[in-house]
Amino acid sequence: MDTTHPLTLKSGELFAGFRIIRVLGAGGMGTVYLAGHPRLPRENALKVLPAQWSADPVYRARFEREAELAADLSHPNIVQVHDRGEQGGQFWLSMDYVAGTDASRLLREKFSGGMPLDEVVPIINAVASALDYAHHRGLLHRDVKPANILLDGEQPRGIFLADFGIARRIDDGVGLTATNMTVGTVNYSAPEQLRGDPIDGRADQYALACTAFHLLTGAPPFEDSNSAVVISRHVGAPPPSIGAVRPELAGLDWVFATAMAKDPTRRFGRCQEFAEQLARYAAPGFAYAEEIPGGPVLQYPTYPSMSATLPALPRVTPSRGKRTRVVAAALACIALLIAGGIVAGEKLISHYRSSTAAKTPAAESPTTTTPAPNTGPFTGSYQVEYGVVTGVDGQAAPKPMTPTTETWAVRSVCGSAGCVATASRQGGETMYAPEIVLDQVNGTWIAVTIGSTTCGNVEGEEWETFTLQPRPDGTLAGEATQTMAKGCANKRSVTFTRTGDANINSLPDPAALPPRVTSPAAALHGHYHQLSVQPNGFKDQGDYMVRTDCLRTGARCVSLFHTAPATAMVLQYADGTWNYDREFDATCGRGGPTHVRIVVPYALPRPLQDPITTLSGNGHEELTGNCPSTDVQVTFTRTGD
Repeated sequence: MDTTHPLTLKSGELFAGFRIIRVLGAGGMGTVYLAGHPRLPRENALKVLPAQWSADPVYRARFEREAELAADLSHPNIVQVHDRGEQGGQFWLSMDYVAGTDASRLLREKFSGGMPLDEVVPIINAVASALDYAHHRGLLHRDVKPANILLDGEQPRGIFLADFGIARRIDDGVGLTATNMTVGTVNYSAPEQLRGDPIDGRADQYALACTAFHLLTGAPPFEDSNSAVVISRHVGAPPPSIGAVRPELAGLDWVFATAMAKDPTRRFGRCQEFAEQLARYAAPGFAYAEEIPGGPVLQYPTYPSMSATLPALPRVTPSRGKRTRVVAAALACIALLIAGGIVAGEKLISHYRSSTAAKTPAAESPTTTTPAPNTGPFTGSYQVEYGVVTGVDGQAAPKPMTPTTETWAVRSVCGSAGCVATASRQGGETMYAPEIVLDQVNGTWIAVTIGSTTCGNVEGEEWETFTLQPRPDGTLAGEATQTMAKGCANKRSVTFTRTGDANINSLPDPAALPPRVTSPAAALHGHYHQLSVQPNGFKDQGDYMVRTDCLRTGARCVSLFHTAPATAMVLQYADGTWNYDREFDATCGRGGPTHVRIVVPYALPRPLQDPITTLSGNGHEELTGNCPSTDVQVTFTRTGD
């Protein structure tokens, strides 16, 4: 910093009642002094702004407004502003004095090639918390940079964001002017701020990401001696790869690409979401998924409520039999790693076992050759067309498949308990169950079955669900989904088009089936906020859309928690309890491989609710190798439909 600023006050000089001790630093927005308080036995940081700013009537009005707003901020990671005023034509602010250094100086003096990730994470987390707090109160910082992050000499280190005196209200639509161009340092300024567009808290998030990039690599993301070049790159160039500078951090490329997106709407919703992604990569005991030989590279964020994330899946073992090959080929297009949220090309091996009680022995044959009349709302021979495989939130598969076509026979009947249908596949190849039972619920035909699947090298149950709605043209259309609690999930569009009558004598009589039972677990639906807390204080948060599908007996259900672009986890319900049970191999953040198993049970809330407002569970994360195991408390709070 330039400590020979022309407005420098001398040691011992009085200014606004403060006795100047020494210069702490100087810059384009003024000089900061260590000064004795006029009345109290303490030392403050006194910031004196240049006279030319005080003479600007526009800036004068803004300073008076924003200094008062900044003084109302009270956060453990924000330098407290105590007072402000004007002396001799110069504005001043008195703030807490933080004895120590700042992140810029620390980087320059001790980590010229970039700081260790575990040193940067607590700094970014503290600043993100401070920014979100200010944003919630309608204030922007708009000058986030390493020099404005103060670090004391205590252990653990105190971290404080300074210079909130130049904050402005979020609803102040004034863009960049010649005055405020100097407010934000161009090395860290968001594209919309440089263009003079209206800005909000996401501009501070962009600056925070640039700051983190600088701390980790030793240089800002865009560096040039010509500020015009830097500005043009912020506005038009893609975010640089941190992995190109530090290969061991390549897994964070998507994190920085998100926080530094040119379009603010594509950034994280909060600054702390960005900080949490850094924390997941570096937290002690956190096994971040690296590339596994023979498996795809991870390309999407993980969001487990745990201290480890999922690896890419290993290659599948050879398939067994025609049906197995068909299933494996279909699911090879896309696999959503549950609780890891990774879209990756992967094969599954499935073995269907009916849970519908709809099958009849194959040896049985109709007692008459006279075709029975096709009655009921969903009866006949149908051509079934499946669309391409996608993720549960519609993300495209890396290896798209062509649509498939089959023929099905369907027999339906309606009674006092509603309408029900039995269906059997007659021809074609698909990844779905060969026999299903459908119930019409609120105008939608629903079928839920259970099979068994191997996703990678993990075997477990596979839930298959059809949801179909009648259309004006006589077809029925909807979705067919597969969900594996221990590994993979996908969906496909599906359309049933009637082509003629079916021999309904070959199908089980739906009138003989017991009525559908509504499970209390079906009340878990809508949008939920997740908070996971470990005993060491590590927190993980996320927002999910929840869908619950139940067997028609009501005894068992599957609840899929998902959010775009590709984050999901599955809870299975039985006997009054949901269970989250996931295990996988990964790379430990402390080095070496680790095998991870996370088990969290969630009891059905009592008294029964619809919708369920809060779902809580206490579980355990067991990790081998260098990663420590830990307990975890998880709460889902409903936030909307």
